[in-house]
Amino acid sequence: MPSFFRNFALFAAIIVFGTWGGILMFKPELVHAMLTGDPMNHAYAGMMGAALLGLAIISLATETQWLTPARALGIAVGVLVFEAGFLMFTDGAMLVTPVTSMSLVAAASVALFLMF
Repeated sequence: MPSFFRNFALFAAIIVFGTWGGILMFKPELVHAMLTGDPMNHAYAGMMGAALLGLAIISLATETQWLTPARALGIAVGVLVFEAGFLMFTDGAMLVTPVTSMSLVAAASVALFLMF
């Protein structure tokens, strides 16, 4: 594939993933009706948004060689940890259970290990 088309496709993917990720994390009610007729679940929307935003960060950081792939993955996992913590402890949309708590601690450990 020619370089121009590859760069354009990568730029478009980063913009789309980042935009959808941000919307699903911070204002899921803006797009909820476009995606489903079911009741909104803030935990699912927030975690999907964090995953998409993390994918955009990994793509941008590794393609521009701004960060190593391991560090970019650490930042992406850190976004997931931040969102899960927010949903668990401030918003109350995600249940605080032993499984979610252990997952949060494990993911935070992995994120710190990869970033530093």
